[in-house]
Amino acid sequence: MLGAGGYLGSQLVPVLVRHGHRVTAVVRKPDAGLAALRGVELFVADATDEAAVRRAVSGADTVYYLVHSLAVANFAEVDRVAANVLARVAADAGVRQIVYVGGTRPVDGRVPSTHLASRAEVGDILTRAPVPALVLQASMIVGAGSASFELLSRFAGQGPLVPYPSWMNHRSAPVAVSDVLHYLVAAAERPDPVNGVFDLSGPEELTYFRLVQRCARVAGLRTRLPVPAPLWSHRLAGHLAGALTPVPAAVAKALFASLDHDLVASARPVTDVLPPPAEGPSSLDKAIRRATATPEPRSPAGPQGSYVDDRSAACAASADELWRVITGIGGEQGWHNVPLLWAARGALDHLVGGVGLYRGRAAELKAGDVVDFCTVRVRDDERRRLVLRADLRTPGETLLELTAVAAGTGSRYHQRIVFIPEGVAGRLYWRLQKPVHDLVFAVMAHNITAHASRVRAVRPSPGPADRPARAQRR
Repeated sequence: MLGAGGYLGSQLVPVLVRHGHRVTAVVRKPDAGLAALRGVELFVADATDEAAVRRAVSGADTVYYLVHSLAVANFAEVDRVAANVLARVAADAGVRQIVYVGGTRPVDGRVPSTHLASRAEVGDILTRAPVPALVLQASMIVGAGSASFELLSRFAGQGPLVPYPSWMNHRSAPVAVSDVLHYLVAAAERPDPVNGVFDLSGPEELTYFRLVQRCARVAGLRTRLPVPAPLWSHRLAGHLAGALTPVPAAVAKALFASLDHDLVASARPVTDVLPPPAEGPSSLDKAIRRATATPEPRSPAGPQGSYVDDRSAACAASADELWRVITGIGGEQGWHNVPLLWAARGALDHLVGGVGLYRGRAAELKAGDVVDFCTVRVRDDERRRLVLRADLRTPGETLLELTAVAAGTGSRYHQRIVFIPEGVAGRLYWRLQKPVHDLVFAVMAHNITAHASRVRAVRPSPGPADRPARAQRR
């Protein structure tokens, strides 16, 4: 799977594993969550590196192409190169089926945006290639972390008045991410390959303004009142979105430009070649409700609207030894951090009526336990993964995910901080405290791995006197 570290890929990999498939996940940088999954081989490479892609797809039956490069200025050229690389190497490797998720092609006769034109070009490159390519077109995927849905849902949450530029009148057929994942899994299980372009549409077709209203209604908010915005600029709006949301400015600008089109069904429905979900397609309200809930931070983008800080460090200790240090965090063991800054943060929380830093901890942590200023959300010993929720007073929710992954004779420590802001105050808080945050959590990652390595170095080897006793106990 190329693009396994992205929004769709990071959710599709574990679903494929649950269905009994072995997955080679091609990512641009190491991913602790994917690496910890059994049945997954992590392959760090760039989709434009032909030699690396050739090695990654060797022996593959189905290749998912989920690469989108919107964050770079020349994304159309990068995606063109990557698509041509896959078209060449897939044929040489004997791949049976390519599956690609692109964007809906406009039906209004207007010149498509650069983003939509690029998505269509990639689909055309793959369907003209020797290996059959199943191209699935989606106008908007409704799910936590989806950039296009994030931008629209933000309009609903900013207040009773929403800007109403002309593109708000254009139509879309949003589809739930759960339905998209269903069809992607079904593509791998189809007995014979298929080549062609098919629409991946939701059960409702509505304007973007109506979609904003639905987001507000599902969230229990009052009806949003439109304010005409005749001077709307995609460039300016992209920069504002980059400053006020987790969506990068370059991505937001490209997505806003794509909203200038009606993005409704323009090809055969996907159900012509793949079976629908057993319970039928997810309703729009159900999809929005799921997308705006607060899940644990499994995708790289984190829950919708969140900010994510990822760190990784090599460790000389084994993954099990590193895991013991991770699960021993807090209490008398401490947090392996900058003592003065840590104490100041706890004192500040006490001043505003919070819990402060130190509340003790259970001898053996499990879900629901308190560990100082945190509560345990998840403890997964099989994957060596601990998720904590910070109970400090902040304008948002903070989740801390710590993972130990085996790597050669040692291990690798992965640390992810996910901050889910509450309104403008939360976004300002994240930006203002980020310099200190970066220092504190960089030190924490370094000290945890160093402590695990030291513990391993000083652990005594069993002496001759120990061996008879241990043999006798057997």
